[in-house]
Amino acid sequence: MAGINPQNIEDLKAIVAEMLDKMGVLGQISERLENREGKEALVLNIKTDDARIMIGQSGDNLFAFQHVVRLLFRKRSESEEMVSFMIDINDYRRDKEDNLRSTARSAALNVRRTKQKEELRPMPAYDRRVVHTFLADEEDLMTISYGEEPERRVVVKLKDGSTNSP
Repeated sequence: MAGINPQNIEDLKAIVAEMLDKMGVLGQISERLENREGKEALVLNIKTDDARIMIGQSGDNLFAFQHVVRLLFRKRSESEEMVSFMIDINDYRRDKEDNLRSTARSAALNVRRTKQKEELRPMPAYDRRVVHTFLADEEDLMTISYGEEPERRVVVKLKDGSTNSP
């Protein structure tokens, strides 16, 4: 894997395998590189029959699992290199991001067609970031986050709109 030290990849996989074992979860760990916001990131995908438990509601368990892996890696690693990585379960994140990009694409088309802003459903910060990033290069559109958690949402609108309020 091009820019990531192979030892770091093996260390991360070992931590994930150890945690899965201690949790009593059987799973197969694979790795892939993805370009995330112009940077190379490692994705460790776990194929498991226990996906529902590992992912949790709205991905909460998955995010917590990844956080613990990150803490253990930092504590155990002898490398000073910052390793950008994500944990995925049965490609849940990849599929979810594809759906978010599709929703953003659809909202952009609707806004251009109707000349009216469009509010997307409430979503967690990571999901909003996927939408903002996906639409960032659209010269005629802007996105803003609006509202308070847990009802915070993305609003897509034309840049030359007459109002800045959501």
